Amino acid sequence: MKGFTILALSAIVLSAFAMGCATTQPPPKIEKSELEGAPKWVLQGCSSYWQDKDKKGEKKICGVGSATGTRNISLARSTAIGRARTEMARSLQTQVQAALKDYQATTTGGSEFGKSAADEQHVVDVSKQITDTTLSGTELVDTWISQNGTMWVLVDLDIEGFKGVVQKMGQLSEGVRQAVIQRADKAFDELDKDISKSRGEGK
Repeated sequence: MKGFTILALSAIVLSAFAMGCATTQPPPKIEKSELEGAPKWVLQGCSSYWQDKDKKGEKKICGVGSATGTRNISLARSTAIGRARTEMARSLQTQVQAALKDYQATTTGGSEFGKSAADEQHVVDVSKQITDTTLSGTELVDTWISQNGTMWVLVDLDIEGFKGVVQKMGQLSEGVRQAVIQRADKAFDELDKDISKSRGEGK
């Protein structure tokens, strides 16, 4: 009986050890073959797309998104586009907020905005409104499907389209519209740097 107990305990210890080893296995790495033949913008980021096209002077921001786990091409594409736009939106909203705060600081008493704590919330709300509206103007530039079926997309937004949408936003005052438009060139330069940095480009 004692021998049976020892054997049983040994089996439990070995089982627990085996389970512990199983749960500490590192996640599987992406095989090189999965991205074999991928365009440069998938591996190096979207900015490389325009470098190849010799259009470095064009003012654009872009984003790359991917989706996997579905055989529905339309669903994969829309999901990937949504993720690429989310990548762009984070930086775009930050830059629009910076433009609004800069404008607010130059107006007497911040007349375009509220008072004290309300100022910050107003800036955030307006920047989100501008971001959501202008991102509807993003365009699908290129797509690629990896060997394991992952859909990759490249989307972009050009500066002239951005300015045009902001100019037509009648719910914003003329001062706010012009403040964002006039600072758009600088904002797009910063956006490109932010998005490239977040994707590890330029290393």
